[in-house]
Amino acid sequence: METRQQMKYRKLTQLILLGAFACLLIGCSKGKTGDGGSTNTSAKPSQYPGTEAGAKALLGEFMKTGADYAALTKPLQPTSADYQVLFEGDFAKKAEATYAQAWNKGEMVITRKPEQTELKLWSATSEDLKQWNEKAQPFPGGYKDVAANFKGGVTIYRFKFVEPGKDLGMAYDGLAYVNGQWRLFPKPWRIGK
Repeated sequence: METRQQMKYRKLTQLILLGAFACLLIGCSKGKTGDGGSTNTSAKPSQYPGTEAGAKALLGEFMKTGADYAALTKPLQPTSADYQVLFEGDFAKKAEATYAQAWNKGEMVITRKPEQTELKLWSATSEDLKQWNEKAQPFPGGYKDVAANFKGGVTIYRFKFVEPGKDLGMAYDGLAYVNGQWRLFPKPWRIGK
């Protein structure tokens, strides 16, 4: 005969198992609220479309007071497949090897100074960079040297965080939307060096 204590324990065990099973069915996970929204306020690069407006919205996360720059930058780390979409053949492999070191050491972090409250954004397609036309002019000259290594049909963004009314600030380049995600490939002219 089962004691009262054993019955309570069995019912509690059943409830725990039932709850775990329900979570499997409906997708419960750590960091979710009851309404299905994430409690993590870090922006995910995939939540922004691959447009200029999407780039501005993503970079706007870095403009918020108290932004965790490392946490916001980390999702921008490219995958092997991302390098293959952006760069030609062997250059893609060299790029992955070069960037992996910096990502793994935590050196890839987009930051800004508190007084840099404005965002400046430029874009150029891989074709613009290869032709080194007017759209490519705001990009560092090193892009001219490596433009042939970009696959066709991709758009690269360059951006700066600046103080109001100023042109100088924290400058970054190599933001691209590949494989449905925003990724960062800065200073590609340094690849393999």
